[in-house]
Amino acid sequence: MLLSILIKIFIIGFGGLLLGAVLGKWAYIYYQHHLEALYLFCGGMLIGVIGFELVPESIQLFNIWSLLAGFSLSFILFHCMENAFHATFQHKSYLSLIAFIFAILAHNVPVGIALGMSGSNEAFGMALLLALFIHHLPEGIALYILTRISTLNELVVVLAACFVSLVLSFSAGIGMYSVPTKDWNGIFMGIAIGSLCYVAFHEMIGKVRGRIVKRELFFFVALGILVLYLYLQISHKFL
Repeated sequence: MLLSILIKIFIIGFGGLLLGAVLGKWAYIYYQHHLEALYLFCGGMLIGVIGFELVPESIQLFNIWSLLAGFSLSFILFHCMENAFHATFQHKSYLSLIAFIFAILAHNVPVGIALGMSGSNEAFGMALLLALFIHHLPEGIALYILTRISTLNELVVVLAACFVSLVLSFSAGIGMYSVPTKDWNGIFMGIAIGSLCYVAFHEMIGKVRGRIVKRELFFFVALGILVLYLYLQISHKFL
């Protein structure tokens, strides 16, 4: 019973990320000649995820101090990582991808725990699984585009999606047998929010600023936010 539930969670999480990656591949193929637009669009989508989903839900569910602790921890971590990458490589093309994967991992820990806790409630559990699949789609899109922009092989997308789904399933297993405190879950969610903010504002929008006129910068960021908002409005009708 336990194994079948964890396998189901892994398959749905992995499938959502891969389907999103397929959509991301389509976008990359047709718009790779305008990488600045892809950067800004993905940045806008991440801002939408932060503003419309993570922050409102986190404020309702978790202690503000645990969220701030996780948020601050993520910025300290990525600041140190940036200095290390700058000293090791001539460019930091991989940092945005690493930060994004780290954000997905941190976000999936409390989500996996919630899935594990709902294991005895099949109806609620299926609703969470559907929500998981739907919300992994935009993450898969950004994951693929960041991987290709970092000039890495597409296999990295599959490996990252597999690793994220394994962490998700492991967290669900924890949720079935023990319930971490709200403070710990809040710290993980704060890390996720901080990591996504770092990727969106520093690694995506920050890299493009100055290489594109402000009118286009605001347009593509706003387009990403709008698309994510409409996507969430439609997806919530099925949950």
